[in-house]
Amino acid sequence: MTEIPIEAQIKPFIFLILLICFLSLNIIYAKTNENLGNKREINAFKGMLVSFMIYVLEDSRLLIGDAFYTALPRPIVLFIMSTGFASMSFACFFWFLHVSANLSKPSGLSKICSFNIRTILIHLPLALVLLLLYTPLYVCVYELSGNTPVFKPMLSFILLMDYIYLISATIISIRNRIQAKTKHEKKKYNSQIIFILFFTINGILIAFLLNLPAIELCVIPVVLKLFVELQDAQIYTDALTKLYNRRRMTDFINEEIATCSEEHPLTIIMMDLDYFKSINDILGHEEGDKALVAISKAMRKILLPRNAVAARWGGDEFVIAGKDPALSSEFRTLLSKTFEDNKILGYTPSFSTGTYICTSHATTCTEALAYADSALYKDKEERHKTAGDFIQKLHEIKMK
Repeated sequence: MTEIPIEAQIKPFIFLILLICFLSLNIIYAKTNENLGNKREINAFKGMLVSFMIYVLEDSRLLIGDAFYTALPRPIVLFIMSTGFASMSFACFFWFLHVSANLSKPSGLSKICSFNIRTILIHLPLALVLLLLYTPLYVCVYELSGNTPVFKPMLSFILLMDYIYLISATIISIRNRIQAKTKHEKKKYNSQIIFILFFTINGILIAFLLNLPAIELCVIPVVLKLFVELQDAQIYTDALTKLYNRRRMTDFINEEIATCSEEHPLTIIMMDLDYFKSINDILGHEEGDKALVAISKAMRKILLPRNAVAARWGGDEFVIAGKDPALSSEFRTLLSKTFEDNKILGYTPSFSTGTYICTSHATTCTEALAYADSALYKDKEERHKTAGDFIQKLHEIKMK
């Protein structure tokens, strides 16, 4: 009986791993859409998935074995090998873009001055890698000696460029983890922080499993976990405004009430948009949605540097909560000023607020919100006494 060589026995196993990995990445790619996050974040995540898929296709050379290096024309072999290295660099690049997608952008003159420099710095490591791999400089990275690749010192330089993206992304994730206000956010950033370990472990595995699909063995569980984190984030996010939803805010308030005191009170503000029905009736529901998005962006802007979060509670009603000492006194003024500075709506929205300051962990979330809602009702009564002026303004906008 002829014994089957070990290489022939392993190849079906390699094929199965590559097939499962490629199909899984395709399924995740198909399920990844803008409902899971902002456009920049999702596009970067999909770019990373495509990079991994290209690497899986490149690793199909393992099914051919050493004959791969002599079975195809040399230029094609070199292109495939370079593409394998480049796909990992692209994966690191897109990972950095994914993690940094929610960083605040510069505005005004600072945006104009910093855009080119920032763009160059972000793309420089990847550009250097591509220059090395797809020009005659590739001989500084690897060479083909018969049917065996020989790796050169500049391969370490490519790994260094990859780690520039990975380390930068990890630093951003650590910063976000420190600033996270809820356990759900902390969980998301914890997953991002351990992502760098994935690439490090891959590097170690490849050193010992050069002719096996080592990266594919790690890709699926890591990518799947990241995808699940994106989906979990949507469970707690309002689809229209991208603020927290009722469920997430309730969890946050319960967490904060448990540690509140006279020295560290929790401020809860209920707010709604005045005359929202009139906006919908006169200008249309699309304009109503536009107003809700505008007020959400304004709240994110003023709450970002403060220890506070905002949620869409339902309809045109919002809840703001946090332990920033100045929140109760400054919120209305800051939000009004933001509306006055932002002319995107063509009118200055009017809003009512009700505030409750919780100092006892014995208070329940339901009780705290009821106190804030009672204060909101009183404020709304006062503001609706002058509804005519605002409604007249809406009619004037419609007539234009």
